[in-house]
Amino acid sequence: MSTTQARRGSLWAWIPSLYLAEGLPYVVVMSVAGVMYKNFGMSNTDMALYTSWLYLPWMIKPLWSPLVDLLGTRRLWVWTMQLVVGAGLAGLAFAAPLPNYLQWTLAMFWLIAFSSATHDIAADGLYMLATNESEQAAFVGVRTMFYRIATIAGQGLIVVLAGKLSERTGDVHHAWAIAMAVLIMLAARAIGLIT
Repeated sequence: MSTTQARRGSLWAWIPSLYLAEGLPYVVVMSVAGVMYKNFGMSNTDMALYTSWLYLPWMIKPLWSPLVDLLGTRRLWVWTMQLVVGAGLAGLAFAAPLPNYLQWTLAMFWLIAFSSATHDIAADGLYMLATNESEQAAFVGVRTMFYRIATIAGQGLIVVLAGKLSERTGDVHHAWAIAMAVLIMLAARAIGLIT
C-alpha cells in the first residue's frame, strides 16, 4: 500500500465521524427542539420565542473563535465539545420528564448550542490543518454527505422514534427522554466511543 493510500485511509477514519458529530447537535438544537416543545403542548408563540434564541451561538461564534485558536489544540477542543454535547443530550434525557422541564431543557439546549458552535470552529480548523489542498478537495463531498446524514438522523429518525414511543406509552415526556438517550448511544457509536 502506498503512502498516499494509507493517508487517504486514515482520513476516512476520522472525517466522516467528525462531521456526523458536527451535524447532530446542530439539528437537535435547531429543529428537534421545536418539535419536542410542540409535542409537549407549547404554543407556537412561546416555542418560537424560546427556540429562536438558540441560534445565537452560531451567529456569534466569530467572537470566540480566536480563543479556540489560542487555547489548546483543535483536537482537544473537538473531543471536549463532543463530551459536553453528550452531557447536554444526557441532561435533555433526564430533564424531559421533569415537571419544570422547560427551564432544564432550555439550559441543556443552550449548553448543546454553545458547545456545538465551538465544536464547529475546532472541527473545521482541524480539518484545514490536518489535510492538504488536494485532500480537502477530495473530501469536501464526504464532509457534506456525513453532515447531511446527521441531519436526516436527527430530524427524521429521532423525531419518528419519539413519536412512535409516545403513541405506545402515551407519555410524550418519557418518549422524548428515551429518544434522547438513543441519540446519545447512536452518537457515541458514530464517533467511536462505544463499539
